[in-house]
Amino acid sequence: MTGRILSHYEVLEPLGAGGMGEVYRARDTRLNRDVAIKILPTDRPFSETARRRFQREAMAASALNHPNIITIYEIDSQDNVDFIAMEYVRGFTLDSLLKKGSLSLHQVLRYAVQIADAVAKAHSAGIIHRDLKPGNVMVTDSGLVKVLDFGLAKFDPTQSQEPTDAGTDTTQLTMPGMTSGTLAYMSPEQARGAPVDARSDIFSLGSLLFQLLTGELPFAGTNYMAMLHNIHFNPPKNLMSLRSDLPESLVSLISCMLEKDVRKRVQTMAEVATQLRWIAREQQMSLSEEPAMLPTMCSFVPPRRLGPRWYQKRRVRMAAGLLVAVVLVGIAGRVSFKRFSITQHTTGQQGRVQEPAVEDNPYALYKSARDSLDHYDRRGATDRAIRLLQRAVQLDPNSAVSYAALAEAYFHKNRDNPDPQWVKLTSDSVNQAMQLDGYLAAAHVSAGLSAMQQGKWDDAEKEFRHASDLDPKSSVPHRWLSALYDKTQKFDQAKGELKRALELDPQDWRIYMEMGLNSYLGADYKGAASSWEQALKLEPDNVPALQNLGAVYQMLERSDDAAAALQHALEIEPNADTYNNLANLRFFQGRYSDSVAAFEKTVELSANSYDSWGNLGDAYRWTPGDADKAKQAYRRAIDLIHDEIQKNPNDLDLRATLASYLAKSGDKESALKELKPVEQASKKEALTWYRSAVIYELCGQRDKALQALLSAVKAGESLRDIKNDPELTSLRTDPRYHLEILDASTQAGQPKR
Repeated sequence: MTGRILSHYEVLEPLGAGGMGEVYRARDTRLNRDVAIKILPTDRPFSETARRRFQREAMAASALNHPNIITIYEIDSQDNVDFIAMEYVRGFTLDSLLKKGSLSLHQVLRYAVQIADAVAKAHSAGIIHRDLKPGNVMVTDSGLVKVLDFGLAKFDPTQSQEPTDAGTDTTQLTMPGMTSGTLAYMSPEQARGAPVDARSDIFSLGSLLFQLLTGELPFAGTNYMAMLHNIHFNPPKNLMSLRSDLPESLVSLISCMLEKDVRKRVQTMAEVATQLRWIAREQQMSLSEEPAMLPTMCSFVPPRRLGPRWYQKRRVRMAAGLLVAVVLVGIAGRVSFKRFSITQHTTGQQGRVQEPAVEDNPYALYKSARDSLDHYDRRGATDRAIRLLQRAVQLDPNSAVSYAALAEAYFHKNRDNPDPQWVKLTSDSVNQAMQLDGYLAAAHVSAGLSAMQQGKWDDAEKEFRHASDLDPKSSVPHRWLSALYDKTQKFDQAKGELKRALELDPQDWRIYMEMGLNSYLGADYKGAASSWEQALKLEPDNVPALQNLGAVYQMLERSDDAAAALQHALEIEPNADTYNNLANLRFFQGRYSDSVAAFEKTVELSANSYDSWGNLGDAYRWTPGDADKAKQAYRRAIDLIHDEIQKNPNDLDLRATLASYLAKSGDKESALKELKPVEQASKKEALTWYRSAVIYELCGQRDKALQALLSAVKAGESLRDIKNDPELTSLRTDPRYHLEILDASTQAGQPKR
């Protein structure tokens, strides 16, 4: 065909060939551009069905306007040569890329999201591809994916979410019972010639992703029949054994995409795209804007996302107008200079650590998992425990102790990455443990955790007490009772349980972590520091302990010690919380420009946290010349906190925080409007009063600012916070501040400093 003229296209050179056509580079002489010409092979006769299938490809692709789908210019026939003129893509197919070996995780995620988007678009138009494979996906030199070859596409009007063109041919191009496509990537239903829907493409994409990640097919076979048998009857190869560096969320998603039963498979390609975006965000990859999570019928492990917490946050303001959050999270309470999502080093920033070999028997797996749970502060510990315990119960479905430990692991996982799925898995594992052995103390501890996770405080207390009765020498129930009492603000009772736990096991670092939290909540900062220092001695290189010490040392005005603790934490594991604490330390010292770099690092590692963006906005705002950057940071914080408010519309502090971002960015009218529900609330925390005072001051309402500040002090707000907050510099010159606020703080027992 080289050198021939087809219509106004000059054929230049061959690019490739396949069963359904030969592809050439050609020149569009009218528009003076390169195009790709796909020609129905002329060296053998083709049936009318083949010709219709060839036309079908052009019709299917041309009906879809999407950047990740090849653009069709026209379909025509000349001198008995049928051809399709389409966009010429300079790049390579995934098939050619695979010849060099498996791809990096970031490469796969970047390509996978685009493929899923493209096929989701096709599905929304009622078009099922039916031949997703590496050879039908091209990547341009700039990294843009193009899905090709809709020659086997089928129109399914039941799938369409768009108006159907009256001229669309809805005739299926293969007879019922005939298989079309490429076997290695076929769904079971497609391989046996049964009717298929969009979920068949989901299976094919799952096989494609598996191959991109490992270089191997999930259902390989020595011949056609062996492969067909594996697709129908055998599970896919173990993805984790082939590539151990993959995030659990991605492994679980692909597993669900490869479900043989279509009812258990991920149900829509749009959902696949959504989950892939969340996984990419989990890996600190920048893609397009992440949509909200969608429901799924498959029990895959969801990636981390923002959501409601099972625990309550008792928040205290700190000097320089920045927030200290004391978060009650059981025995691993941690303090930071902001509200944050706690991470217990289950998915460390530097990948999974080398794991020791474990004998493949239920008890050995349980013991190794138990060790990981006892050191859940270490990177990857919780995920490792879950993997080991899942294997343990697979080998021994009657192991109550393994189910109890698995429930505890899911509890930790939910605390790290709040999601209803973890809550359900915790509850299900508890039920299994209790059914197998209701006399097991560990089962009742896990039952208490599950109840506490769901806010059932009385049930949780009852279960922990029962566990203590069953095993009087165990400190574990007392540790959790302390966490429960801290959570419900029964601090004296919490202290009593900690005393008993320490008597039973004076070498448990987790008890000292909880003791530090209990002391901090009681404003005993020296006691908190002492407890966390002891925890660090027992569990060296404990990042949560170091972060807590960084916070409490600052409260004790030991800035150098705070900086040293945070530097030590960074050496062990750089993460968003540590950078945030370090940034706030500099901000607290009035070194605003120095805090910017650390806050920027925080945002880089925690790009979807409104706190991180809000704090960065504060740093920019007080750094000369960065006013425009501050507004941009506040705008991002505002967008993110809107999403959080939709999930928690009754959270007054969230609304007050939003109002503060609006006020700081100069939108006073919107700030005051957003503050209205807060004003109308009958009961507010000290922090909420404090935020309100700052907002009123920024909006020029000094009288209301003083009134709110007085209420904040009476509710327990620290005078040191007020004295050092740069937002209140002007207010502190007002005589009423000295007459009312300082007097109220003296009556509350606070020193005038």
